[in-house]
Amino acid sequence: MVYALVGVGLAIGPDRSVAQDSPIVTGTERIDSPFRWRERGFRIGLFGGYHQGNRGNLDFGQGPTATGGAKLRARISNPLSLELGATYGPAERWVVDLAADGGPAIIDTVNAQWLRMDAGAQIGLTGPRTWNGFHPYGLVGGGFVFEIDGGASELLADQALAPFRYNIGTAPHIYVGLGFEIFPSERIGIGFEARDYLIRQTAPDGFLLPEILDAVEAAGAPAPSPSAWRHNLEFGISIWYYF
Repeated sequence: MVYALVGVGLAIGPDRSVAQDSPIVTGTERIDSPFRWRERGFRIGLFGGYHQGNRGNLDFGQGPTATGGAKLRARISNPLSLELGATYGPAERWVVDLAADGGPAIIDTVNAQWLRMDAGAQIGLTGPRTWNGFHPYGLVGGGFVFEIDGGASELLADQALAPFRYNIGTAPHIYVGLGFEIFPSERIGIGFEARDYLIRQTAPDGFLLPEILDAVEAAGAPAPSPSAWRHNLEFGISIWYYF
């Protein structure tokens, strides 16, 4: 009886083995997927770009400028990375005479260099994986913009114009954006981004004087807003190093 059972076992054993191994044999065929996992999530980057610079309805704010800076990102979950960044913009702005004959007129151009500090989040649209070699993502965050050089000119030295001098001071901002990244190597990434910075712009006190408001209205120009949030588009390219 024992020998019979052993014989039966030997007879059916190879078939069972084949049945168990069949999926593995089939599984040895490589399944080509467009998704690839990215192991590293902590990176630092340098970037350059172009900031559109919304001067406002009376053209007294900072204008367009090239930008440059550095960022740090750290992945804290599958789709989410936190970001810190610092950006420098060597912008210029126009000095506007609101009481000029014929309406507001640009009478000078001065430096208006600024430094922006950002804190936000990157949300991977494919999680921590790349899709067909690139990684698309969304961005959201906020921070502050600081003026670091208000410029100087003979016109601005005139104390009569002091109430009309615009200084960005410390302006809060929020931003949203979209981007994607490609990877020439395991440790290097190249990112392309478009962001919309919503920055608070505060008019100089002199713009709000009754006689100035009357002159602006008489000229048919738009009235200055004491405080307004302006859209500022920005485009940039980043080089990332992954640790």
